[in-house]
Amino acid sequence: MLYSYGIDPSTEDDDAFEKVLQFGGDVSFYAPTLAFAQGMDETMPVYVYRFNEPNDWPGPWKGRSTHIHDLTYLLQNFNDHLSDEQSCLAEEFAANVIAFANGQAPWQRWNKDQKIAKVFEVSGQGEKEDVPGETGRRGIVLHLADEVGFDALKTAFVRFMIS
Repeated sequence: MLYSYGIDPSTEDDDAFEKVLQFGGDVSFYAPTLAFAQGMDETMPVYVYRFNEPNDWPGPWKGRSTHIHDLTYLLQNFNDHLSDEQSCLAEEFAANVIAFANGQAPWQRWNKDQKIAKVFEVSGQGEKEDVPGETGRRGIVLHLADEVGFDALKTAFVRFMIS
């Protein structure tokens, strides 16, 4: 599985570290979102979003979309550090989450026949078909899941991390 992410014994440590994090993120966040959406679609409304706005804070992850970065936009604590466009995005994101929490449809519902995700990013947000090429996700994990399943992927990642 790691070979699918370009990781092999000759991969330099820094490059391998980033690729392991990509695999871990795909298996821990992207794959479960899809698995839950597919499993719950017929019993309740499902709304999927992809938060792609890059991290602006100084450090090694500056310029990359990172896990939990969406909370800085949702909670509105740092709007004075954002550009005008990012501030507008933060306000829209928060308004959509509040609408959802109040039982309103924040955007088009995701279903097996029409997989729609709301993409949040200054450079190209909107409702898009929930496929890797449209939402800024890697498709590798989907191909691997077709072969072995989401649960086997997660198990492989956990075993890798504890070894």
